This record gives sequence, C-alpha cells and structure tokens, in this order.
Amino acid sequence: MGRIPKIEDWNLEAVQIMARSGCSLAQAVTELGMAVTAEELNRTLKRPSFQKLLLEARDRHFSELGSDPKFGKDTIIGHLRDQARKLDEEGEHDKASEVLFKVAKMAGFVGPESTVNVFADLSNADLMAIREKITQQPSKMVN
Repeated sequence: MGRIPKIEDWNLEAVQIMARSGCSLAQAVTELGMAVTAEELNRTLKRPSFQKLLLEARDRHFSELGSDPKFGKDTIIGHLRDQARKLDEEGEHDKASEVLFKVAKMAGFVGPESTVNVFADLSNADLMAIREKITQQPSKMVN
C-alpha cells in the first residue's frame, strides 16, 4: 500500500500564490513569511502530491479567469494597449508597434473587416438581373 501524501497547511497557501502569480515555491514561501530550508523546498517541490496540488490550483485559477463575466474583447484590447505602452517606455518601439497593430486588427481598424463590399446591399435576384443585362448587351472589342 502507498504512503499517505504529506500535505501541510503552508503547502496549500503556497500553491495558491504560485498559481496566481507564477512565482517559484521559494518566492511563495518568502511571501508567506516562513523560514523553510532549501532542502525542504526541494523535497516538497518533487513530491507528486504537491505537484498535483499545484496543477489543480493552476487549473482553478485559469478557470476563474476564463469564466469572469467582465472578460471580453475590450479587456484584451486594454491589456494589450497597456503592454504596448510598457514596451514603448522600455525603448522596445518595434515590439510596441507590433502589439498596437494587432490591437488595431482586433478592433477592426485593419484587415478584411475594414474592406468595403460594393455588393453588400444587393440580393441574389439583383445580381442575377445585372448578370442577365450584361450578357444581353453586345460585347465590344477593346484593343
């Protein structure tokens, strides 16, 4: 029979911090204000039960993010614009421009969404009548 996994209270708190912020176990423990040896951190991190806890915490975190009713296209555009501003401030102007171009595509300023369809208001019957009219006219040869 297998051993019962050893789960301590600080493990549960640490995986929550790790899942939310993407930090390491050592950083999470520091944030909790605990003194844990490097050896104990390594043992904890290698433990399958801890890895399972971390995976479940990450899944819950991403599920919460994805199911947020406020999350939408505007949220993504706002976040990308903020990231572009940070890149621009860091001197990464080319990367900031790429991000802004992608934002413009998402917003519909660039790409196939901005092309004009001259046949948009014509019904199939209208198109057939135009086709009929054109085919009845004598063709003119152009040199």
